[in-house]
Amino acid sequence: MYDPAINQWTMIAPMRNRRSGVGVMAYRDHIYALGGFNGITRMNTGERYSPVTKAWQTIPEMYNPRSNFAIEVIDDMIFAIGGFNGVTTIFNVECYDGTTDEWYDATDMNLYRSALSACVVTGLPNVQDYIHKDRDKQEDNKKKRSSNAAVPPPPPPQN
Repeated sequence: MYDPAINQWTMIAPMRNRRSGVGVMAYRDHIYALGGFNGITRMNTGERYSPVTKAWQTIPEMYNPRSNFAIEVIDDMIFAIGGFNGVTTIFNVECYDGTTDEWYDATDMNLYRSALSACVVTGLPNVQDYIHKDRDKQEDNKKKRSSNAAVPPPPPPQN
């Protein structure tokens, strides 16, 4: 861990799981390590390090296993964006709320992306140019399709 006050790196306790292609983020006075590849499979697990207790603690699992994804804090939640699930590049986005200690689905990207980065840009005067215009309509259609998929088709007419 790096301490800018003394310009020094210090070794910390090892994580519970080895990970490559991992997403790492400082959030709420902890260091979070999410997803990644353990040498066998892509992971949906996460852990956080507390500088106070000097220990790692597991957190709830993400919905999607992923490595090589973007990670960013937006609206006081950690967002995991895209990545690779071991089979294909994914477009899924989910977010972790440290207050509830839960993961939530977020609006997926329109494109499959892996090995990407994310950042927050504040104060864009033209922010409306970057917001998906039909997002609400598409979310409603997505919900309708999934609820219709759960309804079995009517039985064929009997003679």
